[in-house]
Amino acid sequence: MNDEISNRFDPDRLRLDVGEVRAVVPERLKRRAQQFVKLPWTWISLLGRFTGPTWITAAHVLHLDWENKGQPFKLANGLLKIDGVSPQSKRRALRELARLGLISVEWRPRKSPIVLRLK
Repeated sequence: MNDEISNRFDPDRLRLDVGEVRAVVPERLKRRAQQFVKLPWTWISLLGRFTGPTWITAAHVLHLDWENKGQPFKLANGLLKIDGVSPQSKRRALRELARLGLISVEWRPRKSPIVLRLK
């Protein structure tokens, strides 16, 4: 009879204390929090009237351009999503940056756009 009792499902045995649960932050995000972006004054003056998603996208573009040494690069949604920029906002921001003459973009259906160059 003791075997029957010990084999019963007991949800209390599966509970975790709140103190035991910890958020795991990936190493890449830890390094990212220590990075910085240099903004040219021309970009600041042209972007002055825009909202957060455009600024965040512009900062990502500048950082990735530096990281890729001026070579074309894909602008994926992942890191922008972490900063609260939706794919639609990213698309609007890239179009605005291109309209202002700050970047050139290669648009690809159902794929990440490629930022060709900064101007």
